[in-house]
Amino acid sequence: MSRSASNQAGDVLQFIVGGCLFGGGVFLFMNQVIVRSDGLTPGLGRSFGRLGSGWGGSGWAGGQLVGFGTPGLGLLMIPLAIGVCLLFAGAYQRWARLLVWGSLAALFVGVLNSVRITLLPATLWQLAVYVVMIASGGGLMFRSLRGYADDSQTPASGLPPQDLRDGDADLRRELSELRRRLDNLDR
Repeated sequence: MSRSASNQAGDVLQFIVGGCLFGGGVFLFMNQVIVRSDGLTPGLGRSFGRLGSGWGGSGWAGGQLVGFGTPGLGLLMIPLAIGVCLLFAGAYQRWARLLVWGSLAALFVGVLNSVRITLLPATLWQLAVYVVMIASGGGLMFRSLRGYADDSQTPASGLPPQDLRDGDADLRRELSELRRRLDNLDR
């Protein structure tokens, strides 16, 4: 099935509108998200030390006990350093790569583990608008691409299947005529 130029233009427009809806919905939803590390607890205000400044909370001296980062991440520098040393020495390449990539992966997981994600308060209407924008935008984008799934199954000649069947009959007729002529030459 060949798509006409007007269908293709409509599909492109539909994809662009869907992408704008999807992108706008994701942007608005992500605007409601706050990301912070473990060390910045909400009740602490601007106190960044291990001991709070006494602005509410409990713990030593009326403040909150806050730890920064994930404990033990510094220990991951030892296998990372050993792996880098082995890589530069040119010995035990497999073990060196395993140590380097394993240490980097563990560091990445440790950093992500220390991140806290919270949502700002939003009304149900706002949340519904975000979800509908994301879902309708994604649906429009997939819908605009759906018509092209059939195009991948059309033959390389660009002819519709019915025209190929007619062409097959012509080709068979010509082949039979050629066989008949060859048979006549051999006699």
